[in-house]
Amino acid sequence: MPIEVKSVQNGVGRLWICHGLLSGKELIANNERILNSKSFEGVRWLLIDESDSKLEISSAEVRTIKHQDDLLAAVLPELVTAVVIPYDYGFGMSRMWEILTERPGWSTRTFRSRAEAEVWLRQEVQYKFGMELPEKLDE
Repeated sequence: MPIEVKSVQNGVGRLWICHGLLSGKELIANNERILNSKSFEGVRWLLIDESDSKLEISSAEVRTIKHQDDLLAAVLPELVTAVVIPYDYGFGMSRMWEILTERPGWSTRTFRSRAEAEVWLRQEVQYKFGMELPEKLDE
């Protein structure tokens, strides 16, 4: 699977590093694993880095992921998510997802660079939870 999941900050954060070709089906399957486990309870923030991947997803798959996120929001009502996608197609699809998942309590934003995403993520997590993120997010 082209999604490497790392737990950060004693499980409060998650980092998804995506490699190679990433399909909507794989994202949906990853979300199903999350929904069927208790591993994401207590997570406050998520950084999805698709800098080294190519996203192939349809608008129908984005809507399926939106439905999964509706279920996830019941468990994680205040999740902060930053997505990094530097190329146009992936950025556009992620922005569509961002708009579809807009809800009270959730903060989601799509960026073209990891540096921009980390700055926003740090500010948003500090604002919402009064937490400092580790200097290096991949540890």
